[in-house]
Amino acid sequence: MVSPINPLELFKTVDADSPIIVAVSGGSDSVALLLLASSWAKSVDASLQVVTIDHGLRPEAAAEAAFVSGISEGLDLPHLTLAWDGIKPESGISQAARNVRYQLLEEFACDIGAKTILVGHTANDQAETILMRNARGEEDQQGRGMSGISPLMLLPNRTTLMRPLLDISRNDLRSYLKEMNQSWIEDPSNFDEAYERVRIRNSLGEDEKQIAELCKFAKLSGKLRKALADDAASILAQYIKVGEGPLYSIPKTAFDNHSLSVKKLALQVLIAIAGGAEYFVSGNSINRLLDEDCESRITIGHAVIEVSDSQFKFYREKRNLPSVVVGPGDHVIWDGRYLIKNNSASSYFCGSLSFAQLQNIEETRGRKLAVKPRAVLGGTPYLCGDGDDAILPFIKGFEMPAKLNLTLCVRSIEYFCPEYDFSLLEFVDALKARMGSLGHVE
Repeated sequence: MVSPINPLELFKTVDADSPIIVAVSGGSDSVALLLLASSWAKSVDASLQVVTIDHGLRPEAAAEAAFVSGISEGLDLPHLTLAWDGIKPESGISQAARNVRYQLLEEFACDIGAKTILVGHTANDQAETILMRNARGEEDQQGRGMSGISPLMLLPNRTTLMRPLLDISRNDLRSYLKEMNQSWIEDPSNFDEAYERVRIRNSLGEDEKQIAELCKFAKLSGKLRKALADDAASILAQYIKVGEGPLYSIPKTAFDNHSLSVKKLALQVLIAIAGGAEYFVSGNSINRLLDEDCESRITIGHAVIEVSDSQFKFYREKRNLPSVVVGPGDHVIWDGRYLIKNNSASSYFCGSLSFAQLQNIEETRGRKLAVKPRAVLGGTPYLCGDGDDAILPFIKGFEMPAKLNLTLCVRSIEYFCPEYDFSLLEFVDALKARMGSLGHVE
């Protein structure tokens, strides 16, 4: 029997002009990905690099990496194992492992000039994800999470992560491996019902019809998510204003003739920009903001929102602001909101502006800073170096030193951005350009 899986069709959108990383753990899904990608690469003369991540969590990991290395050698492909070193967190280990896995893969991709990373998520993974998110109550997020796993995603440094097997079931992939007389490794954790995904997987079983229906639902949800993101991004690009501090504002009329879901998403984005949270606040939090009895000033997700009859204003609250020293050559994200790149030979302190520092700055300048509302100053970044004057990047009249750059960072959009949200990412890029690397405000 000849497998119906067509490698040329699977990888037709992959850029073959630069090295391509194939992430392989040794399980059936990733091993099938490797064999299919190898077949495709030979036909189009693409360069593949096989990578296995050793999370350092199981003693079998080294043997599994050696197994993948053997398969790679048989395919005449280079293989490398990347290890997660250091202390592991006591909780949230699955999420932490995911983040480190993608970080290691992207760092290596940058090292070798690869623009694309292939991973082996399948239709089963998609179906399980939809069931898991449904059980958690995704209606609070306007159903955005019900789009499931995105076929394409951008990592923090804009490396493309692709999932070409997302429409193929695990059974079909294993049938393909059997035809190719290729074995695989079963991860013991795949049978441990202490994990939510394993419990969902066992309840789903091998119901191919239900898996296909859940995947179809995910695609329809993805189209809806993209439509909401496109509308929200269009509104924000047209109406957002940036003032000193920075202070972000948008008129209430911007949302006329748009659905409540689009309005809530746009407000979630603005809160993420002003507050610096890694994830969007919940839809229920936004409901507080839209309540007719909402106070004129409300704090959500570390952002203060001032509500008037005509507009919303957003700025960072003066609480839980970190302090950090940015050494020569360091790249640091401060408060989840700003990426500081210090390419100078000096160190700089970055923190919040205290009342005493503000008073000293205004006495030195002989006037008060023309920032309204004054509360915005509580969350503005304050920088200084040895012997240098205070630097307030988003206040007019201050200049950044040479080789020290500060740019807006919106982790909730820029990190692990699915293709459904690319319009939001484009908006953030445009906003960063408007604000400028030196903290320009309009």
